[in-house]
Amino acid sequence: MGDSCCNEHSMGRVKHLIETELGVDVYSVQLAEKEDEDRDAGFFGNVNDQVAKVCEIIASDARLSKGYNAIGFSQGGQFLRAVVEVCPTLEPSMPKCSKLITFGGQHQGVMDWPGCGKDVSDLFCRSFEAMLGWGAYSDFLRQRVVQAQYFKDPLKMETYLKKNIFLPGINNEVHRNPQYKENLASLDLLLLYMWKGDTTVVPKESSLFGVYNATTKKVTPLKEQAFYREDWIGLRELDEQGKLLLDVIEGNHMEIDWDFFNSTIVHGFLS
Repeated sequence: MGDSCCNEHSMGRVKHLIETELGVDVYSVQLAEKEDEDRDAGFFGNVNDQVAKVCEIIASDARLSKGYNAIGFSQGGQFLRAVVEVCPTLEPSMPKCSKLITFGGQHQGVMDWPGCGKDVSDLFCRSFEAMLGWGAYSDFLRQRVVQAQYFKDPLKMETYLKKNIFLPGINNEVHRNPQYKENLASLDLLLLYMWKGDTTVVPKESSLFGVYNATTKKVTPLKEQAFYREDWIGLRELDEQGKLLLDVIEGNHMEIDWDFFNSTIVHGFLS
């Protein structure tokens, strides 16, 4: 959100670092040809359509034909998880994803809107934030605003399950799609990171599949949920095989420690 595929200070830097350190090709997901339009696609669009587009791109990329690893930052975390779950069904030639690593994802959605930060001059973000105030589940917003498609109001769960067009699907919250579960459980590693000081993702524990309970007014950890016990999407299976890792790192949302990223992620998990 608010980023693009090729920003030299963020995703572009990730791409360059991995390519330089490991000597491999890296595809940074791009939904539009122009960088500003790619940034806008992080705010506006139908996420299911965007995921289908990425499925097609990956399936047709010869460099990825023997398999790939995926890293998702912020909302890219749940979107790449959707790619792992959905793409093998949409694209018969889809290569296998071996490892999925996410930083600050919103795997159980958000119950509050991410703010625009200190940049009050960013009129695009301010206008977007105002639109969200109209209501996440309105017919207009839920089809067009990306963040509305993973908004989960703990006080309106019935409405969320009925009207949210993206997150309930990939979380198997309404209909249990066995193929989604099988696809995610086929990973060799699912590694999830939460930023300890995250003030953007609410609740921040959503990065580790934690979910806010409106009754207890506390966040319920993954392993205490029916979602895990009944293994709706394959997380318990991964966990029992030692393939699910949850961790907490210092910093606020998208504060990437590049030394940590290089030593632990690039050379630890990807090499």
